[in-house]
Amino acid sequence: MDESPEISVDHRPPDEVFAVLGNETRVDILRAFVDADGPLTFSELREAVGMRDSGQFNYHLGKLVGTFVRESEDGEGYRPTLAGLQVVGALVAGTYTADATVAPIDIDDPCPNCGGRPLVVTFQDDHVDMVCSTCEEFHNYYSFPPGTIDQYTRDELPETFDRWLWTLFQRITAGFCANCAGRLTGRLDPDPDPARVEWSCDRCGDLATASVSTPVLYHPATQGFFHDHGVDTMTTPSWRLASARDLDVEATPEGATVRLTLDGETLTGHVDATGTVTGVDRSTR
Repeated sequence: MDESPEISVDHRPPDEVFAVLGNETRVDILRAFVDADGPLTFSELREAVGMRDSGQFNYHLGKLVGTFVRESEDGEGYRPTLAGLQVVGALVAGTYTADATVAPIDIDDPCPNCGGRPLVVTFQDDHVDMVCSTCEEFHNYYSFPPGTIDQYTRDELPETFDRWLWTLFQRITAGFCANCAGRLTGRLDPDPDPARVEWSCDRCGDLATASVSTPVLYHPATQGFFHDHGVDTMTTPSWRLASARDLDVEATPEGATVRLTLDGETLTGHVDATGTVTGVDRSTR
């Protein structure tokens, strides 16, 4: 028995695929799946789009079938493919259609690096920018779907942005590019202060960087450590999790050691040259 089954991945020319979407009716067909609880029949799709000409509608639906839509195996109707779902999600999120700007928001919390106040959050050009107004060394900069912003009040936005950052780093530390889901290559850079990890994607060229303490803070053992000390990492913003006085970092090109101390107990995380956490230990003074 062959224990190494074939892996087959076919790639179509991007211009050919995206040309399919260059029609309002086809985009409307995909939009019809936004509120669908299951497969939609030909008649349900045509009614949702509002096209009387059955033949013309069938032509446009046929263009989507295969890449963006597939017919259910049970014959009950049509469902979006993964590509179709991502297009629908992008339409709803405003990824391609929304433009948003948020004026500076002051957060009256101490900077994790210097303890100064306030932290300042802005949003423009599809990116969140959080910086310490005192030292400017604490700096988070990352993309955020602009169409999502109007679902929240201005006061809710800083923590909303931060929860999104949490999901991005969960994905990155798991080894997937946040932009294209490609495989990431991590590299520890010990020279900056603090030392940092760079994750690069060979497929789309995306580059993500973070303090070397970040993969340790996102490690499951660290989540348990915080929980044992009364800190809920799901509701506590990242800038409140650990200040510079709680963290001690030692880094070389071969690896880094990150120590986090809370209430007299120390968690020690070991990070290798690829930015991967290889072990986490806990000790009490």
